[in-house]
Amino acid sequence: MAQERFKTRGGFILASVGAAVGLGNALRFPGLCAKYGGGTFLFVYMLALIVMGVPILNAEIALGRKIRGGAPKCISSLSKKAEPLGWASCFNSLIVAIIYAGLLGWIISMAIKIAPLSMAKQGAAQNSAGGYFFSEVLKGGGISPLVLVCGIVGWAVMYFCLRGGAASLSKTAKFTVIIPMVLLTFMAVRGLLYSNSGEALRALFVPDFKAFLSAELWLNALGQVFFSLSILVGIMPAYGAYLPEGTNIFRDSIIIAAADFFVSVLSSVVLFTTLYGCGMQGQISQSGIVTAFIIYPVAITKFSPSAVLNAIVGVLFYLSLAMMATQSAVSMAEAAANPLAEKFAIKKRRIVGVITLVGAAVCVIFATPIAETALDIADHFANYFNILFLGIAECILLGRKAKDIGLVGEINRYTRRAKMPAKAFNFSLKFLCPAVLTFLTAWAVYHLIFIEHVKYAGYPLWAQAAFGWLVSVIVFSSGFVIKLVARRKRKTEISVKKLSL
Repeated sequence: MAQERFKTRGGFILASVGAAVGLGNALRFPGLCAKYGGGTFLFVYMLALIVMGVPILNAEIALGRKIRGGAPKCISSLSKKAEPLGWASCFNSLIVAIIYAGLLGWIISMAIKIAPLSMAKQGAAQNSAGGYFFSEVLKGGGISPLVLVCGIVGWAVMYFCLRGGAASLSKTAKFTVIIPMVLLTFMAVRGLLYSNSGEALRALFVPDFKAFLSAELWLNALGQVFFSLSILVGIMPAYGAYLPEGTNIFRDSIIIAAADFFVSVLSSVVLFTTLYGCGMQGQISQSGIVTAFIIYPVAITKFSPSAVLNAIVGVLFYLSLAMMATQSAVSMAEAAANPLAEKFAIKKRRIVGVITLVGAAVCVIFATPIAETALDIADHFANYFNILFLGIAECILLGRKAKDIGLVGEINRYTRRAKMPAKAFNFSLKFLCPAVLTFLTAWAVYHLIFIEHVKYAGYPLWAQAAFGWLVSVIVFSSGFVIKLVARRKRKTEISVKKLSL
């Protein structure tokens, strides 16, 4: 791993922004703003970003550069017994990569279908667009050939992005970060031209002070920070290991966090102004899937009086979402690929090839009638429960060892003026982040048992076991399996050497 490096500071920033900026920014963040009083959610999110998100982001990047390794090696440097925790982080990221790749297949399918849907008679298009993907593209009765082929194409693209390591990641990010931001800006400008855009902006930015009293608001804002920045999932230590000496970690991490927040706000402006302009303001949803595959198709058919323009905007919009999904999936897979290659002394291309083949095979599920169920359950466990448990353990380790390994010194090693304040940094890692994550976990478990159980009780027991509990078992047992396989590999190599002598 140490042989790979980002060639430029800009390459590192773009790759890191690409890892942080994903579908959650474009689809889930605006829904949370709508649910929790617009400006109220923005304020709480920004507060959590500064107090907790930025310190953890700095810590993971600095640890990766200091140790020159991915999550397993970094966690092992804090405590040798904790190495399985690093592997659990890697495998959870790999599962999330598979989920994103499944969504990528859906998004590419919509990019193909949105043009004819927009070109249909306006009235007919608007009436059918809402349920079009699930009723027509991902229809029951077997495997959807279109979704399956699009999923395989997505994995093929991911393979070429992953095989080149740091160089490919930075090159890919030039397209997967810049192009979506340009299109979002265009759509935001168009949205601002609607006659009621002022009403939309007030709904987005003016805080609802009563919402500050909602515990759920604070918990969702805090959780969104951890998930949005791609921290606690093994990505940032890997990217930190690719950093050349002389990089100002503190400054660049601020740029990454600011860019992530900017894209979230820009996406919210797009969604609010577009839906208000189309008379659909009551349909803003917290669910990213509902937003992407039910709400936006209708909004795109109403985007302008010109069906041709609507078709072009629709294709570009879904291609942009595809780029964001690709970058997120590649970043997640990268978090596992390099540590595995390093641990077993195998060429990275072989590891990437295996990951691609396994991922493409699993993606068959996302082309079947059970796709929505599988994605909903797997995403909830991998992207929520697993990350919370992993985050608690990682923050406790970082908080206990940050002073001993001089983590603040590593962050500030190449800074000149603005520096990470040591006391605030250590307090955040040692006390604040573990406490908040523990509270989030307790709330999530309570929510699952007493509130969400009605929703998940509607899913078959085998589906809950296969896509939920089994996912968590694989993640948290992966480190012990890796250690066992590595030990047997060493014993075999020693036996072979003895025989050769």
